[in-house]
Amino acid sequence: MSYTFPSFTDEELESPNLIEPGIYHFEVAKAERQTSKAGNPMAKLTLRVWDNAGKTQTLFDYLIFSNIALNIRKVKHFCHSVGLVEEYQKRELPEELANYCGQVEVGIEDPQPKAGGGMYARKNKVVDYIVGEVKTPKQPNLPADEFNDDIPF
Repeated sequence: MSYTFPSFTDEELESPNLIEPGIYHFEVAKAERQTSKAGNPMAKLTLRVWDNAGKTQTLFDYLIFSNIALNIRKVKHFCHSVGLVEEYQKRELPEELANYCGQVEVGIEDPQPKAGGGMYARKNKVVDYIVGEVKTPKQPNLPADEFNDDIPF
């Protein structure tokens, strides 16, 4: 008698749950106020991202509020994606960002070396937030559910 099991390539073993690079819908599940390594205030975002099969994946991203244009570009795109344009123009983003929805470009980050040796596996990363038509805050733009509350009378 022998054991049977599936076989996987090295790539499949290193990246079992990655989303293919592309543009997807997201919802902010959680936002935490933190300080960056450089001492700047930042928001650590936990994003729920829906892949093409409709399954959710969790991604983490950071909005860093500094004088660096690349950081503020990402903040601006996030604000435009989720409908916080006026707040961006006032230069005041609310701390409570949970439930805001928009679209995000997802990429894949190559393996990174660990400080103590070894390598971190490949992982998904937020490339940028998609700026399109302004959406109403807190309104997910997801595929229609099979069930709804409409009752025909």
